[in-house]
Amino acid sequence: MYISEDDKKKILDVTSGKLVETIHQFTALTRKGGSADYYGTCPVCGSDKFGVNPSKGVFRCHKCQQLSGKTPVDFLMKGKNYSFPEALSWLAESFCITLSPPPAPKKPAAKKVRDKIARKDHKGETRQSFCARMLQESGLTFDDVKTRVFDATKNKTTTEAHTFFAGTIDSHGNIDRNGDDAVIAYYDLDGQPVMFEQKDQKGRLTGKMKEYFRVRWQYPEEHLDKEGKPFKYKSPYGASTYVYIPERIREKYRRGEEIQTLFVQEGEKKAEKACKHGILSVGISGIGNIATNKQLPEDIIRIITECKVHDVVFLLDSDWCDISANIKINDRVDKRPRNFFYAVKNFKEYFRSLKNRDIYVEIYFGYVLKNAAGDKGIDDLLANTLSGKEGELQKDIAYTLNEKNLNGKYVRFHKITTYTDHKLEELWALHSPYEFAKLHKDFLKDLPEFLFGRTRWKFTEEGKIESAQPIERDEQYWEAIEKHDRDGNTKTSYEFKYKRSRIFLNNRGYGRYQRIDGSFDFIHLEAPTVTTVQPWEIRDYIEEFTDMNAPEDVLEMIIRGGPQYLGPDKLSGLPFIVPNFAKPERDKQIFYFKNLCWEVTAESIKELHYSSVSHHIWADEMSGTAANLLPLPLIDVSRDDTGEWDYRLTPAGEKCTFLRFLINTSNFTWKKKKAIAAGDERQNLDETEEYENKVHLIAKLAAIGYMMMDCKDKANARAVIAMDGKQSEVGASNGRSGKSLVGEAFKQVRKTVVINGKNSEMAKDNFLWDEVTEKTRLVFIDDVRAGFDLEFLFANITGDWTVNYKGGRRCTFPFTRSPKIYITTNHAIKGDGSSFRARQWVIAFSDYYNDTFSPLDDFGQLFFDEWDFEQWNLFWNLLATCVQIYLRYGYVESPAERIEVRRLRQEMTEEFLSWAEEYFSDECHRNTRLQRRDLYDAFIAYAPEQRKFCTATTFKKRIIKYCEYKDYKFNPQKYDRLTGLPCDLDRDGQPVIDDKSAGIEYFTIGDASFYGNGHDADLLNSLSKTLDDDKDAF
Repeated sequence: MYISEDDKKKILDVTSGKLVETIHQFTALTRKGGSADYYGTCPVCGSDKFGVNPSKGVFRCHKCQQLSGKTPVDFLMKGKNYSFPEALSWLAESFCITLSPPPAPKKPAAKKVRDKIARKDHKGETRQSFCARMLQESGLTFDDVKTRVFDATKNKTTTEAHTFFAGTIDSHGNIDRNGDDAVIAYYDLDGQPVMFEQKDQKGRLTGKMKEYFRVRWQYPEEHLDKEGKPFKYKSPYGASTYVYIPERIREKYRRGEEIQTLFVQEGEKKAEKACKHGILSVGISGIGNIATNKQLPEDIIRIITECKVHDVVFLLDSDWCDISANIKINDRVDKRPRNFFYAVKNFKEYFRSLKNRDIYVEIYFGYVLKNAAGDKGIDDLLANTLSGKEGELQKDIAYTLNEKNLNGKYVRFHKITTYTDHKLEELWALHSPYEFAKLHKDFLKDLPEFLFGRTRWKFTEEGKIESAQPIERDEQYWEAIEKHDRDGNTKTSYEFKYKRSRIFLNNRGYGRYQRIDGSFDFIHLEAPTVTTVQPWEIRDYIEEFTDMNAPEDVLEMIIRGGPQYLGPDKLSGLPFIVPNFAKPERDKQIFYFKNLCWEVTAESIKELHYSSVSHHIWADEMSGTAANLLPLPLIDVSRDDTGEWDYRLTPAGEKCTFLRFLINTSNFTWKKKKAIAAGDERQNLDETEEYENKVHLIAKLAAIGYMMMDCKDKANARAVIAMDGKQSEVGASNGRSGKSLVGEAFKQVRKTVVINGKNSEMAKDNFLWDEVTEKTRLVFIDDVRAGFDLEFLFANITGDWTVNYKGGRRCTFPFTRSPKIYITTNHAIKGDGSSFRARQWVIAFSDYYNDTFSPLDDFGQLFFDEWDFEQWNLFWNLLATCVQIYLRYGYVESPAERIEVRRLRQEMTEEFLSWAEEYFSDECHRNTRLQRRDLYDAFIAYAPEQRKFCTATTFKKRIIKYCEYKDYKFNPQKYDRLTGLPCDLDRDGQPVIDDKSAGIEYFTIGDASFYGNGHDADLLNSLSKTLDDDKDAF
């Protein structure tokens, strides 16, 4: 947003007496008794101790002491977290102040360059393309960005290619020549395309190589990063940082010609424009992207050695020292300058490290000087102010580099080869808050206060800088002691005051937090967030504050004293702080973002500003991203009066890759649909199968919502178990169906501890939960083995959770504060009965994704790592919808048949199932009494290796499971033909289904024809004959 200096003055003047009117827009103000003061709710802490004194023009919260000031801007920045421009804009709109229009944009490059491009109409170079216009604005043509490409195959040919061309990338990250963004191709010193190895969803190298390129978006505002900020360039995920080498550099390298000075600039276009006019440069993708793994690219080193480079210059834009204009009250004003400092510092260190290879260069840092035309980079300077006289810049650079003060007409340099870090800091005035404030006074003087490093400062009405947190007498942790020697000379020494230091730290939010087990952590409370800190962080804070506010000898005393003053033992005396954490509620969940909160209930999702949040939250529970609540949910789930489920996707839902992924993992009929589409008349798809797909999806959504809830309810305490729904290969561990990707999603948004499920000694590991803390919201047990016994986790699922920590500490988390459990498995979970079913929420995954087709293949991007703001925002909106689905419908059971069939197969084993299918395919073996021993011997003959694994008792259980699996009846004669109930019960009321006679046990496997074809009569005759034989024997 643009606000001129005149407009700023007008806004501040008009609103100088509008303090009450401004505050009243956000919090109700009332007078008490006959007082002239107003009182209301504090937007920061939520207390009723917030007061406004109109006559003095001040406001303050007398409880939290964090909100105070004198102007409407003070309140908007401190109480509403507005940036300074946002505060001015709000005041202008609220008090109907007309603002000046923004200045017209810069004119494009000279006409003769524009006409030269306009005549071209080559492939990828159309006169209408954004790429052409972008080059034109810098005074470049497509002829300026050509390179000779060497074909390394057997042909050994060389062709010409453009490194800039019109195009874009598709959803799979491949170049699409039909697009109208700008694609920038990278080639190495040998003229071959730069290649990089791609990574999979878990960040592992795949062995697949791909050409490296970058895309410059035509409309950056349509491409937002994870934090919701526009970004101009897109680079492939997982690729290292590479250097862009213009063809003019490559030609010098091929011929072995000397390059006296090599410039390194941010941006490929700057490098090309500089090279065109004799300023030999290479480009990097960002100021911090000169190296990979702290090592310079080998091509840079080859240029230096082969071309005998003497000087290397890191040339920055004219805004190298500017601070961000959109500063908010809790943003560090030195953040941007410090980023530039670190970039230059690293640049110096990387090139100095070349001496280890006997390579020596002089290292410079420079920048374009600001001018009236507003030229920012070297390309702007050459294409605008110096258009038609570009040679002047090359002369000015050559002259300046040989001048003692290194200060030229258009650029300035600093020789930093031997600079210390402190001397480098001085270039940005980062060594002192006073010098920094002096440098940026024109901007900082209008802020109510600003954060430099860890301390807050402000300008007084007289224009002087002072601490915004002035130290009081009872918290001044040093005491000056004057002593006189024999000659009467006075010497001042300092003594550390422990009690005052604790008061000082406690007044600034530092203290101890008592854990459940009675031990403690050090924390820093800055409402509404609570951050766990280490003793060294507290010590650093005091040292930094001392450096800026106390005599130098005080800092020397603290540094010399070390742990004597501020070690963990001494800090353990800090007072305890009891944060006001919110108690989880059964009907509500709050999502915390960088800019605001969402309050999710069954019926609504409300956006809340942090000024409306009176409780505290752990800082690591707050997402570092911004989020925008969409007007409609991504998916609308409903259930009619008969219990039938249905859903409808909204247009936003169609765009959400994670929701589409969940839909695909719930699609168990995709193969049938594919066959039908291919004309296979043998396949048919009924409505029941399609309906089951819907229920599988809704069950997943509800389970995700359950996992996102902080509140734990004993009435619905379950472990969510994600298993393969694929039936055909139960005995094998196939996986790759997307179960773990849901676990990765939880890791992105919940404090998660991951346990390796393949650990065969899991139940015996006393320190299995060693990483679980009271911040842990979820335990992800990934890929458990076949036969995993859920009973091992019963106590954790429904009761308190005991953790044995290494070192002897032990802690028991009460049920309401213990984490939830997410388990993935390629097998059925061991256990049956109501107690098992009541403790698990099973969600099934189809084989839509498998070894040969992954979500990366489907969507062309790695989930989470390559998502832009749109996908992150859709994901968060989906999670909120999932919570709503759970709050409305509770536990949603997945279609049981597929899961039950898998469980039965798992318990039978594939060897037994193969034998049973073959053996009982013979009708002679069904609907007739067979001796148990004969059946067991037949199985052992089929699979001899099973004798040591399958006892006679286990064999009987598998026979019963096989009957369930095939919908057969085990010993059907033991059930009433009409009611289907057992005919006999034992004294404990349990059904008697065993068929034994004369010490011999018989099995009867009855199919659907058992009663219909007279088999029951034949069986009764058989039983009668057996009884007669028994009587005769008796």
